[in-house]
Amino acid sequence: MRGGVCMIYILSGVAKAGKTLVSNEILKRHVISVFSTDYIMMMLAKGNQDLNIDTYASDSSVAKMIEPYVYGMIQTMVENDATYLIEGVHFNTDFSRRILDEFGNKVRILYLGYQDVTAECKIDELYKYRDEMNNPWIFNHPEESLEDIVKYLINESKRIHDECLSLGLTYIEVYNINMQFDSIIQIFLNKN
Repeated sequence: MRGGVCMIYILSGVAKAGKTLVSNEILKRHVISVFSTDYIMMMLAKGNQDLNIDTYASDSSVAKMIEPYVYGMIQTMVENDATYLIEGVHFNTDFSRRILDEFGNKVRILYLGYQDVTAECKIDELYKYRDEMNNPWIFNHPEESLEDIVKYLINESKRIHDECLSLGLTYIEVYNINMQFDSIIQIFLNKN
């Protein structure tokens, strides 16, 4: 997009907060290419086993491991005046703050989470939309119950919310992603 407004949009937050749904909706409404950090994680895990990337480790651990590669990709996109939406859980808040400090008005970052929901309500929602999920990994963990995973993710949302608050990052509490599409997209794409 040379000559136009080029921007790297980063949509992060806790797993199963609706990042992919929002990204797909933006793709439908706007001419912005979407890229998931899951591809970087899997590329590195499958392509170079010497890196010892455990795709089942915590999102923040994996994020730290792939951070240099994600940074290099973002730096290259900025240097090439590209416009992309990068979505994924692989953005620790300190890394996001660093990206914003370095690339300033060429990057927008938004975190989604659900710290205020009960585990029961989130589980009901997950089952309701199970067939529509792009990656229903949450249902394929025989060693952990769905309830334990959801409680962990709610706690991660609280941690991410608090870190966003302290680092001046934008966080949106997701209570009904289908009802929030318009407001999330407006805040994300039009944020000053």
